[in-house]
Amino acid sequence: MQNEQFNSGEPRKETVSQGGGVVVSFSGGDERSEPENAILNVCPTSSIDLQGGGRAAEAHGGAVRAAAALPCLNTFNCNEELKGGLNKLSAGHRKTAFALKLNVLWMIERFGLERIGFLTLTFARHVVSFKEAQKALHSLMTGVLKQRYPEYIIVMERMTSKRIHYHLLVVMAGDIRTGFDFAAVKRGDYRSASDYLRREWKFWRQTAPKYGFGRTELLPIKKTAEGVAKYVGKYVAKHIGQRLPEDKGARLVRYSKASSRVGTRFAWGSPGAWMWRSKLGAFCQSLHLNSDNYQTFLKEWFGRNWVYHLRPLIQSIKLPEFYPLEEARASLRAVWLTAIRQRERVCGRRHRDVLPLGKTGVPAEPVRTWASWIERTVKEDA
Repeated sequence: MQNEQFNSGEPRKETVSQGGGVVVSFSGGDERSEPENAILNVCPTSSIDLQGGGRAAEAHGGAVRAAAALPCLNTFNCNEELKGGLNKLSAGHRKTAFALKLNVLWMIERFGLERIGFLTLTFARHVVSFKEAQKALHSLMTGVLKQRYPEYIIVMERMTSKRIHYHLLVVMAGDIRTGFDFAAVKRGDYRSASDYLRREWKFWRQTAPKYGFGRTELLPIKKTAEGVAKYVGKYVAKHIGQRLPEDKGARLVRYSKASSRVGTRFAWGSPGAWMWRSKLGAFCQSLHLNSDNYQTFLKEWFGRNWVYHLRPLIQSIKLPEFYPLEEARASLRAVWLTAIRQRERVCGRRHRDVLPLGKTGVPAEPVRTWASWIERTVKEDA
């Protein structure tokens, strides 16, 4: 059998270097505009050939080196490890934090650090329900933010008291940073603030209570663009460290229409990500799927959360780069048989529910079967 390369096409890519030598590739553009097949950049460096032999471990020796974790984004405290379960950062959370950092840098690059305001909104009451908090925030976005600021980024954070508040980066109409004395303001001396910033303070004192918010704080950026980007990205990890069970699925970061340059549909260029793509590529090849249709069919066969349900099964695949060929073949065939049984069980049940019954009491049309090259090989060997 001839090897096939399993990949997701050739989207335009950018390469960003992150701590520990990890490289990330992502498609440009707003996350809302990215195609569905960009969720996973499935592009293993080799495919599994059950007819041939040999290993290619030497060719990928550099890919199996352990890479350092993202600094300060894997935990809500740099000196404390997150426990498992609800308060553990998932891969999606890490992508959200990383995308947030890049979007903050992109906003500052376009408008300048002097025009970026750091706005903190705290509710007047002790609000712990994220649904209640999001209703108030949505009203504020519709009634104030979209009209007053050309672009903004919003991050939700749950504090140790379980109270919710919001951190925003907003693009101001003018310079609010030049001449601002942070030390004097901290002492209660506000004379260095510009007239424009003072008018903004007055506006928020009058407007925030109308939407259920109490204390507000709007200040210029004190440090560098990289510093504020890392600082804002840290709020994602801090929220996960304090989140409640009802927070699962809550939207942590919101962007104005033009402020989301980087989405979360990208793949890490780490050894673990390479291993996952290689195994997913082998799994999809066994089901006769390719980069154009694998998401459609896997979602149809195993549900919209197919990644969650199939991950343990796919990760159990042994690649011929690291195991003897016969052992890799047996591993892939076992995974294929398990997936086929589950697929036929789910798809067969769906067809029995939908297809009309004939006179014999069986469906008028047979359930569609998907022959695999593994199945054909087994029959030929027999």
